[in-house]
Amino acid sequence: MVYKILLGVAVILSFGSTFVLLNNSRRNNNYLQVVLSVLLLISNIGYFFLASSTSLGEALLANALSYIGGIFLPMMVMFILAEFSKSTLPQWFVYSISTVNVFLFFAIALTGRYPFFYDNIRLLIYPDGVADFMYTPAHFYYARFIVVGVELALSGFFTVLAYSGKKKASFKTMFTYVGVFLAGFLVYFLEKVFVSRYELVPFFYMICSMGLVYFSTRSMLYDVTLSVQEKMEELSPYGYIVFDRRMNYIGSNVAAEKLFPEVKEAKIDKPIVPENYALKSIISWVKEKAAPFDIHERNSLKRLGLNDRNPEERRYLDCELSYIHFGSSHHVLGYLVEMEDRTQHYEDHLRNDNLIHKARREIARSNNEVTKSLQKMKSLQESTILGMASMIESRDNSTGGHINRTSSCVSLFVDTLQTLPAYADRSENYWYAVKQAAVLHDLGKIAVDDYILRKEAGLTEEEYSKMKGHAEVGAVIVEKVLKEVDDKEFVAVAVNVAHYHHEKYNGKGYPDGLKGQNIPLEARIMALADVFDALASERAYKKPMPYDQCFKLIEEEAGTHFDPKLVDVFLKLRPQIIDLYNSFEGTDKHR
Repeated sequence: MVYKILLGVAVILSFGSTFVLLNNSRRNNNYLQVVLSVLLLISNIGYFFLASSTSLGEALLANALSYIGGIFLPMMVMFILAEFSKSTLPQWFVYSISTVNVFLFFAIALTGRYPFFYDNIRLLIYPDGVADFMYTPAHFYYARFIVVGVELALSGFFTVLAYSGKKKASFKTMFTYVGVFLAGFLVYFLEKVFVSRYELVPFFYMICSMGLVYFSTRSMLYDVTLSVQEKMEELSPYGYIVFDRRMNYIGSNVAAEKLFPEVKEAKIDKPIVPENYALKSIISWVKEKAAPFDIHERNSLKRLGLNDRNPEERRYLDCELSYIHFGSSHHVLGYLVEMEDRTQHYEDHLRNDNLIHKARREIARSNNEVTKSLQKMKSLQESTILGMASMIESRDNSTGGHINRTSSCVSLFVDTLQTLPAYADRSENYWYAVKQAAVLHDLGKIAVDDYILRKEAGLTEEEYSKMKGHAEVGAVIVEKVLKEVDDKEFVAVAVNVAHYHHEKYNGKGYPDGLKGQNIPLEARIMALADVFDALASERAYKKPMPYDQCFKLIEEEAGTHFDPKLVDVFLKLRPQIIDLYNSFEGTDKHR
């Protein structure tokens, strides 16, 4: 009776862990961990019903459920480690190993009818009411160990890649996964050697489920390759370094690695070993300012000089320390150091060494002007990242590729438009705003149900009506997200891009049915890039269209869907656009 109660507790705790993981999956893409936790929960339910069985038929069904974890746990750990180390398994191997595991599961499920996995089965019910059954291993029983051996070997291989530094991944986290893998083998082996009447595996599964919650939370720190963030890196002069609460290195971007080359060689989950006083100063400053439990602590600013003894290589940085929170502001996961190279700003105003020394004294006395300028740029940076993060939390895996391709296409398009006399009345700041706003055009889709976004078949009228609502919703969200941004022209451009990029030149678009020149120029530009990508890229319901056909349809829609003058320019850029799209082939941004 006590054993059954303990099994019930294991089921409840496994369910709780699965619920937490499912809730966390809205904040980060930990779907493999969620699937693994669900499989472990099903296994524990099977063990509970196996112990409570009163007939051989019930015991065989419960045993099939309990084996879901034993069959699929090693494979899922292998997939998780491959994803974590950014390694790619061949599709034929993924399909093959999955098929073999499914076959083994059905061999277990059909026990009683066919002696594939077990033979000579008989039910045992102990005096305390706990049920189990005895068996003789059949042919496929031993095949399972070969499959598990392959999965364990590959999991170890991915972990070794992280340890050797060939893959930028957390060796500590991956080693823990492999350790759990081996611990499961040990528990299973001990059960068979000592012939225990009570199963230990369900309690091991319970611990695994609870551990997955920790790993999922921790992995949020390492997920620094989201496609939208990569696009922001390309458009931003800022350098970033991320530390965990113990001041171990978590990640950085290209700009930071150019400023401090030793960062590029740093290992994840290990402290950075600084080679110059500037990086040493930054790390000491972060340690001094870090206050994991002080929610009232505000972001800190620091001004820093590099290569101060060599005027030709002298650089000036403005640094800001921010806290990375999870769940609530009380839970600090780590720290983000943002660095902006302000050398050109200073050098333009300081023509000789005397002026440089004078300016340094002036900066030391009063930094109000610099701080105001920094905060203006920061308000744009943080607000945009906030909007991007909100979108990422509920999107599918194709969103980032679409954003990268369309924003790159808009940038290429704008670079040509701003050289034409017809658009000479537009300021340089306006064109920059159009490029920046492109990444926000589909932000309203965070309010559209996932089942509509991911539906492979055509949408019903009701579903299409809900989908069309993303334009108005996106405009509202963008306006709220950017309300603190000082550059009002950028805010207006971003709102117009989100709101009107589905309007048509003939007035038959949505949401407001605007016509011709009444549609803001930035929205007309975005419409071309958006529709072209929809035609040229693969979607759940279609294959990518050949480029010739894409450009032909764009040309046919001139004056109907698109601004005819813009279409003329767009068609002249055909070779550059094709080259741009070809440059994404072989990456996760491909069409």
